[in-house]
Amino acid sequence: MTTTAQPTWRDEDVRGFGMAVGGPAQVLRPTSAEQIAAAFAEVAAQGGSIALRGAGCSYGDAATSKGGRVLDLSAMNRILGFDAETGIATVEPGVTVRDLWRRAIAYGYWPKVVSGTMAVTMGGAAAMNIHGKNNFALGSFGECVESFDLLTPGGEQVHCTRESQPELFHAAISGFGMLGCFTRLQIRTKRVHSGRLRVWGIVARDLAHNLQILEDLRGTADYLVSWVDLHGKGVALGRGLMHRAEQLAPGEDPPGLRYFDPVLQDVPTTLFGVVPKGWLWPGMWGAVHLRQVALVNWLKFQAGAREQRHSPYLQTHGAFHFLLDYVPRWQWMTKPGGLIQFQPFVPFAHGERVLRQIVERCQAAGHVPYLGVLKRHRPDPFLMTHAVDGYSLAMDFAVSTNRRRRDALWRLCQELADLVLDVGGRFYYAKDAVLLQSSFARVHGEATVGRFRELKRRWDPNRLLQTDLSRRLGV
Repeated sequence: MTTTAQPTWRDEDVRGFGMAVGGPAQVLRPTSAEQIAAAFAEVAAQGGSIALRGAGCSYGDAATSKGGRVLDLSAMNRILGFDAETGIATVEPGVTVRDLWRRAIAYGYWPKVVSGTMAVTMGGAAAMNIHGKNNFALGSFGECVESFDLLTPGGEQVHCTRESQPELFHAAISGFGMLGCFTRLQIRTKRVHSGRLRVWGIVARDLAHNLQILEDLRGTADYLVSWVDLHGKGVALGRGLMHRAEQLAPGEDPPGLRYFDPVLQDVPTTLFGVVPKGWLWPGMWGAVHLRQVALVNWLKFQAGAREQRHSPYLQTHGAFHFLLDYVPRWQWMTKPGGLIQFQPFVPFAHGERVLRQIVERCQAAGHVPYLGVLKRHRPDPFLMTHAVDGYSLAMDFAVSTNRRRRDALWRLCQELADLVLDVGGRFYYAKDAVLLQSSFARVHGEATVGRFRELKRRWDPNRLLQTDLSRRLGV
């Protein structure tokens, strides 16, 4: 009789996706709920703590624990079932967005909510309650979760739906891994009638025009997202290129049915069919470190006019959604300091004013993000939600290895956070690396934070589940 070897803790360097935060930790990769429970019991007996981690796609410290223990759930990656009648997938927490869409598209379905990279795991997507380019229309990832099994730090398996355990259901989704570990999830996908989308590129002259396009189209478009040139100043401040996409109706695109083949749906691995895309990040590194980002952005904006003239066009779902996967290891262009992302969520009434102030302050401080992405959002019912009825502007900053300049960037982002929090804005913990402990209650309100802490005391009384993020926020 053979026995399966038990996984062992290994010393590794565990960092956020942006590489700017994190550090050494002991990592365990369980393959079953029983192994997770054993790890919980072992570390609890030692008086330690555990951080839960999926694919490590959180930009900051949401899945790191310097000097601590990390449970990496990526090996629990089985799709346990897919119902071709309902489009409901039953998955383990390490199943990725890519795993899910490859199974779903073969049956004529697509995930309701996907991130900009297909590497994100289902457990991570639920814990962070991720959003996509259709947040204004279909809401967040949690809204397509039908049920889940949560293993609590005490070793109890709790089955949660909106009807049974509704409080835990709405808190574990968005609870950034503080209440338990997802071991099984049921995810509802949506029917699609082609393997392609109809896409338009729309030039936005400035920030006000960008926001107006979002308002004009959000009642009819399926997806909306705008690239923003954050180097634009004066009348060009906030200019960019909006992408609008719509699903195709039944029978509208017969040739598009061949793209239900997952092989045809995936993001291309070469440029022009020749150059491996893995070779591209060094050129991007040069643009960042030789301070040519403003020129690159200007060229991209000019190319937008050409795309607008040739719109609409047809594009596969994968090609439209997963822009972050077009260039493998693109984040390496910010080495050696790495990057952080600052993504404020600003209520509609204050959107243009506050976002304009944020961009102007970045420019005045000499910390201009090399990438900006603008989206429209709607509220959702989850306890620790980041969503508002308004806008988000995701901004990627390259981090300097110079300590004074790095500290100055952190201070700038904390000052920008005050602008956002003063008008009732929020933040998204999958992206955050800079918020202070004093910001936690300002993001959610004292009453909501009190409810979350009470759930933490109930389900994790010994505070077994901790991350660098949770300690920074004082959870």
